[in-house]
Amino acid sequence: MNETAILHIVFALSVGAGILVQSLPLRIGLFAFGGACFVAGVVLARRGDNNPDYAADS
Repeated sequence: MNETAILHIVFALSVGAGILVQSLPLRIGLFAFGGACFVAGVVLARRGDNNPDYAADS
């Protein structure tokens, strides 16, 4: 299992836990942590891409 998949699984688990938690600060923290893991997974996946001009594709 690669790092991108692990980060996206952690994203799903933390957002799922954030939905179930009653404490508002903990809920916000779990959502923020999940968002950071999601973005890190996307960045890690794009960094491994061999296409150097992927920004020009959009």
